[in-house]
Amino acid sequence: MTNFIKKTLITFTILPAILLANEASTSTVASNSKKEHTLAIYHTVVGDIEEKYNTMVETKLKSIGFNLTDPHKRVNDQYEAKWGSTVLDVLSFMPIVRDRTVLPLLNIDPRIAGFAPFNLVIHKKLDENVSYVGHLVPETMLDILGISNQEVRKKFSAPFKALDATIAQELGGDVRTIPYKALPEKTMINYEYEFEAPDDMDDFLDEFQNTFELAFINKGYLIAGYHNFMEATPDAEEILSDYDAFWTYSLCHLEFSYNMFDTQGARPEAGLFAPCTMYMYIRKGTNKLVVGMFRLHNWSATLNIKSKKRLDLINKLDTEIPAILEGLGMKSVPNVNPLLAEKKTSATSEKTVTPKEKVPAAVAVVPSKIKETKKAVPTKQPDTKGANIEKIKVGNETLTIAIPQVPKVIKCNSTTYNAGSDRSIKFSKRIPPNYRPHSFDRAQKAKTSTHTRIGEVSNGKISAYLRGKFMTVDEAKEKLKTAGFEIITAAPVNKKGDLISIVFTDKSLIHMASKENRGFMASLRLLVDTKEKTISITNPLYLAKGFLQNDFDETSANKILVRLLTHFTDLSNSKDALKFQLLPKYQFMKGMPHFQDMVEVASGKGLLDKIKNNKRVVFTQTLENGATLIGIKLSKRTRKFTKRIGRNNAAMLPYPILIENDKAKILDPKYYISIMYPLLTMSEFMTIATVPDAMLKDCEKVFK
Repeated sequence: MTNFIKKTLITFTILPAILLANEASTSTVASNSKKEHTLAIYHTVVGDIEEKYNTMVETKLKSIGFNLTDPHKRVNDQYEAKWGSTVLDVLSFMPIVRDRTVLPLLNIDPRIAGFAPFNLVIHKKLDENVSYVGHLVPETMLDILGISNQEVRKKFSAPFKALDATIAQELGGDVRTIPYKALPEKTMINYEYEFEAPDDMDDFLDEFQNTFELAFINKGYLIAGYHNFMEATPDAEEILSDYDAFWTYSLCHLEFSYNMFDTQGARPEAGLFAPCTMYMYIRKGTNKLVVGMFRLHNWSATLNIKSKKRLDLINKLDTEIPAILEGLGMKSVPNVNPLLAEKKTSATSEKTVTPKEKVPAAVAVVPSKIKETKKAVPTKQPDTKGANIEKIKVGNETLTIAIPQVPKVIKCNSTTYNAGSDRSIKFSKRIPPNYRPHSFDRAQKAKTSTHTRIGEVSNGKISAYLRGKFMTVDEAKEKLKTAGFEIITAAPVNKKGDLISIVFTDKSLIHMASKENRGFMASLRLLVDTKEKTISITNPLYLAKGFLQNDFDETSANKILVRLLTHFTDLSNSKDALKFQLLPKYQFMKGMPHFQDMVEVASGKGLLDKIKNNKRVVFTQTLENGATLIGIKLSKRTRKFTKRIGRNNAAMLPYPILIENDKAKILDPKYYISIMYPLLTMSEFMTIATVPDAMLKDCEKVFK
């Protein structure tokens, strides 16, 4: 990147550069002329500024109206984990969008969603001491999308002055621009998908989105982001009243991105375009879904990428993505503003009046009779030698059928080999008098012992769940009460209602949890799966070791475990297990959150008042130290993750939020999902890449 900047970047003082970048040419598409255009603006800072950058994106940008959608921090850690090496010190993709600006513009030209969100990237190589934070300039985004409407261009571009001023103020350093000469002739892919009008639009969207996402996941893509414009602001549905649905996906291909942004000759600045935003919408009164996305050819054309390996990857994805869409039944359409096309079609249909004409009756044509001479085709008669002849009468005709005889099986020549060795050594089995093998003792011990090792540490590992035979919700609740537990709630955690989570507690659980940041241990869950006919109970010893950290109370946790095993006599250990001693410092992989990396979702006085009568709040539990643990119901889309990674462990829901010291915080969803799904693989985690951020948003919405 350093050499690239030396060759292509022009250094300015901070404020003039910001103004220059935002007053760049407003031509619709950069022509093939020799004139240079501005592709992107970069803030270059000496040293490692990752922490300052994260703080700025997560907190400071909200003050100027930009929202972070689906953050992907330290993508380079995933590269290193999967491929064993990286040339990058940091590479993070932080997609941001200013919904207040974009929403009204969707009613003028919906293609503006093609860069909503756009990426505010940070990258730094291991062998350099400069960090780069940058984004595409709005004029280039608009040119790629093919938007010429001056109102849209002006309003979309306006907030970028405040964005760059904030970045400069928070990070300092120099401000530089990357030039480019021309965009490719074809910058976009545009498709339409016609469907039968559904009885329920929500059901149609659920089914379509699942089919679409799996089609890309099965080809090695990641659904790295999902932004629903209909829920972007409290009045979003009112602003977008002409739409039934409008959302964007962020697409990523991990192998492609590794070979593009990392490895020898790495081009991390191509991350300006990543992840690729694909928009989709359905206008009210139509049965047509419209899709659009910028082509990856924009990367190679504007960044002057010459590497054959990287160009081949770009061409592959530019071919493969349309092929996947066409495989779903979509049809390619020109890149034009669909709303203008609708108006033209409507105007034409109103003005065009087809005159009624007298149509003469069709003349009946009588075909002449043509004599045909048919040649007899000789037929080969079957060989009836040795066959049984049978005659069958069908109507007035008699059919003769020759049934051949079944051939006899040829006998094989068999040779018996009896050349045994006379010199083989034979041992007699000698057992001392009254000898009892150790295996017999172990078997007897297993028979006489009750719930041996169930829920306990075995070979250094401990199961996350206790699995049992099916019982109804009422039966499970009755057993829990008999065991001395208090039932807090029993709530369905999926759309069909066949996964019911029973939340229960007792005085010892509340006592253990009544310390700062330990409130997540205040209750346990019992999941009743009426479809698979099983039950699962969260293991108190497993959770206590992970959630209580250095306050781990093994004695109390073991007593709770024994009570459960005494009243639920047929429980067994789940295969989902982790090393017991690693639970307090558990993380899914390097760079992923630990227990203590909690996320604040709300703060201030009166947080409990804000959630009163909120239908999303499933339960409220008061602790001894004045803290409150609540559980919330996730949105329909978010809670579908169990379809992808398994329903057995859905007892992690309802999602817990701890309110204490005027702050509402949650376990980072990436941590919480992975510790509750210990067998989860990296590839499986990638299939739910948008879920952690969706969980965070659902938790934040409860307090708004």
